[in-house]
Amino acid sequence: MRNVKRNTAQRSGFHDRSLLILISLMLLFGVIMIHNATVVYSQGVFGGAYRFVLLQLGWIAAGSLGFLFFYRYDYKKIGRVAYPMFALSLLSLGLLAFLGFLNKSGLIECSNSIIFAPCINGAYRWLYLNPPPLPKIPLMGVLGFQPSELAKLSLIMYLSVQLNKAIKERDNSFYVYLFPSGLVALFILLQPNMSTAALVFLIATSIYYSTGESLKPLLVTGPVLALTGLLFILTSPYRRDRLLTLIGTTEGKELSLGYHIKQILIALGSGGLFGVGFGQSRQKFQYLPEVSSDSIFAIIGEELGFAGTTVVVILFSLFIYKGFDIARNAPDLLGKMLAVGITSWIALQFFVNVAAMTKLIPLTGV
Repeated sequence: MRNVKRNTAQRSGFHDRSLLILISLMLLFGVIMIHNATVVYSQGVFGGAYRFVLLQLGWIAAGSLGFLFFYRYDYKKIGRVAYPMFALSLLSLGLLAFLGFLNKSGLIECSNSIIFAPCINGAYRWLYLNPPPLPKIPLMGVLGFQPSELAKLSLIMYLSVQLNKAIKERDNSFYVYLFPSGLVALFILLQPNMSTAALVFLIATSIYYSTGESLKPLLVTGPVLALTGLLFILTSPYRRDRLLTLIGTTEGKELSLGYHIKQILIALGSGGLFGVGFGQSRQKFQYLPEVSSDSIFAIIGEELGFAGTTVVVILFSLFIYKGFDIARNAPDLLGKMLAVGITSWIALQFFVNVAAMTKLIPLTGV
């Protein structure tokens, strides 16, 4: 018995060390590439070359504090954190959904008149932490966050706790999964942000699937949700244009969706097998939109080539494998659901980004 416990502890320790090393490598590579990809844009727009890398380092520091907290925290008591965090997520998402509804109804215009919740590209998705007239943070400016990202984490924790409780008490676990995830997705859809709403549902569904409960209700709700999503796409000119751009039936102009995907493909195609060289990207000179976020994979492909993007895919694949392996070896259902939820979150976002960058799916963010 002692040997079994020792082997289990050694296996757990191996996971901790190897996963920590893997994450550290990914973070280091990410910081280097973000600075490299954004130095031109940052200098031209903000007057300094380090704005985006400083923001990234700031979020890494915040994430590290969160890591240290949860590393020491007994996950079996995660409900104490999940409930208030989920309530905060619903409150902030509800505010943005209300603003999005007012904008869609024509009652307010899309502008920056609401200083703490700017309207960007026709959607209310951000909350500012230090809006004017509050002072800007040195070297970083105005800081903001997307409540939908907080909602993903809080929903994972909340669903895991509630499903664990429902299964123990033999309650209807399907409704426990459906209602909170549906409410979060609805609020996000009203911002509007259909791609993130769909992602939230997929993450929640992965958690429900991991419980081993009956999947028969999904045979009904799945097609209904898919048809509803298709209806949203076909009735929205902007979403429909993204789909048409994917299949090549629209002509892209300089600032259109066609232009964006065209510049992505130019970047990836220019990279070839080994890239044009680190720091030698031409597309980052304001040809390629969103170089600090959505399009960073294209810059990696341009500078480091197919070899560089393959390394990125391998690193994420190892992370995803380790995450699901931890879930498989979790000592209880609660731990399994938490591991599945967090791993699915990262895996789905990685797949969506790479698939959009390689024109397998439409560009997201609609």
